[in-house]
Formats: sequence, C-alpha cells, structure tokens
Amino acid sequence: MKIQKKVPRPEAQEEHSKEGKLIREVVFGIQDGIVTVIGVVAGVSVLGNKGVILLSAAAALLGETISMSLGGYLSTKSQNEFYEQELRKEREHLEKFPEWERQEVREFYAAKGFKGRELDNIVKIITSSKERWLDIMRAEEFGFPKEPDKPVVVGTVIGLASVAGGVLPIIPFLFPFVTAQSGVVAAVVITLVSLFAAGAARTYVTKKNWLVSGLEMAVIGAIAAAATYAIGKLLTGGLVF
Repeated sequence: MKIQKKVPRPEAQEEHSKEGKLIREVVFGIQDGIVTVIGVVAGVSVLGNKGVILLSAAAALLGETISMSLGGYLSTKSQNEFYEQELRKEREHLEKFPEWERQEVREFYAAKGFKGRELDNIVKIITSSKERWLDIMRAEEFGFPKEPDKPVVVGTVIGLASVAGGVLPIIPFLFPFVTAQSGVVAAVVITLVSLFAAGAARTYVTKKNWLVSGLEMAVIGAIAAAATYAIGKLLTGGLVF
C-alpha cells in the first residue's frame, strides 16, 4: 500500500500576518489625529496664549475623535450595505438567467488558462451549488471580500488611533514651566518623531523598509500640518513668516 507523504503546513514555513487587517484604520486614525491637533496648535500659537492653545487643541481632539469614529462606522456600514445589495441582485440573476451567469463563470476560468474538458468540469462543479456559485461571482466578478469589515470595529479602531495620535502634540502644554512658544516647538518635534515612529512601526505588517516608511509618513504629516499652520496664520492676523 502506498503511504501518502505528509505535507507540512504552510504556517510552519511562512507565517502570514493577521495583525495587519486593520492597519489602514490605525494609520489613518493616528495620522489624522496628530496632524489635525498639531495644525490647531501651530495655528492658534500666533495668539501666544498657552491656555487658548491647550483648550483649542483639546476641543479639536475631541471633535476629531467623534468625527473619525462615526465616519469610519458609517462609511463601512454603507459599503457593506452596497455589497449586500449587489449580492442580492446577483442571486436573482442566478435564478433568472442561469445560462448567462454560467457563461460568465466559463469566461472567468478560461481567462485563467483552463480549457476543454477541464474547463467544463470546473464550470459544472461551481454551478452545481448556488451558494458556491454566488461565492465565485462575489470574488471573480465584484471582488468583494468574503468577510466584510465590521462597522463598530472600524469606527472604534479609528477613534482610538485618532486619540493616540492627537494627544501627543498636547503633552508639552500640560507642564507648567512650558511657555506657548516652547510648547509649540516641543509639539512639532514630538509630532515629527511620532509620525516617523508610526510609519516605521507599520512595517511590522507591511514588511517594507522601516526608514522609507517612517520618512514617508513624517513628510506627509509635516506637509499637512504646515498647510494647516499657514491657514491659521492667515485667519488670525496675516500670513507672516
């Protein structure tokens, strides 16, 4: 009797990261939170009042967190509802126009290089089950994920990430010996270092070069913050450098 050779599990040779599923929300939340707050801090700093800076930054952080959380929740919910609606229509098409939908399956796999009897068998197997058939159409025709993101999870992650980023530029102003001017300088330094660190940290899941990734996030954040600062200068007394 032929003994089947045991094939090692792929996980034993190459680990696939599961932590990166929400990396988009984490990066988006951190960068948006920290850039929004440092922009407010820099813009209001022209008034030279530490109390006003701290109050404005705290208000911006609170508003940004609520907005980002609800925005993440609603956008994800809307996307999922769109997926559901399209899949409902596709299910109806499988019932009303099976030959047309069967031909689409054939075209999908013919484009992958299958042909002849092999292609016929694939089409027959797939279309023999409505659920399997719908799942193939979901992936091949629409490119929808099998497990859509959860709106509550997305909204919560974005909100928490926004708080984590946005609180950083406020830290210097919590110390009594820090003036408005020195606090802004410290906040800018903290912002740039934090953005670089966040960019470098994301390579844990992206596996890209940590230095390039860190610089990319720091530069993009710096540009956004500088633009907000310029607007703040313009609205609070003229664009003066």
